[in-house]
Amino acid sequence: MRHPSESSLALYAGKELPFAARLPIAWHVRGCANCQRQLEELRGVHEFLCAHEGTIPAGLNWNALASELKANIRLGLAAGAIVANAEPVRLRARWLTPAMAFPVLVLVTAGWLLESVHPPLHSVRTASNAAAPPAYAMLQSSSAGIGFEKDGRGFTLLHPGAGTVVAWASGEDRVRARYVDDDTGQVMISHVYLQ
Repeated sequence: MRHPSESSLALYAGKELPFAARLPIAWHVRGCANCQRQLEELRGVHEFLCAHEGTIPAGLNWNALASELKANIRLGLAAGAIVANAEPVRLRARWLTPAMAFPVLVLVTAGWLLESVHPPLHSVRTASNAAAPPAYAMLQSSSAGIGFEKDGRGFTLLHPGAGTVVAWASGEDRVRARYVDDDTGQVMISHVYLQ
């Protein structure tokens, strides 16, 4: 064990350590002459202080000590009064309302600009398409997928990797397909509506 600290030895000399902390120091002091000498000095100081506990030191100027204590008390009271009367400083943010309104204004302006730049598409009747036959639309179902075609253009919902596809038309304006996806094992259902 290394040497105990001076504060631990002083507490041991005054018998102020608990039993668990006293035991290792007692074992160390038995075998260490240096710590024994220090312990004896600390015990002598402890006995001297206990013997002179109630006596006033000679040459003590009570008037100077009293005025110093009064000055410290007054200073503490004055500082406490200043701190107690101080109001918390509140920062007034004049920029907070405009900062919150600015993003909303930007979004409204952007929406208005996008709506005015790209108006909705309307079919325009010209002399060339006025005499054209009416457009046709056709729903399709095949082993590759279901879809529709109109004026030579269209799309198909593909179902690749499907073993058995069940497709059926319900009415003149919708086609449905149902199959089991081989990769995931989930049942997939597709609907195509014609408008």
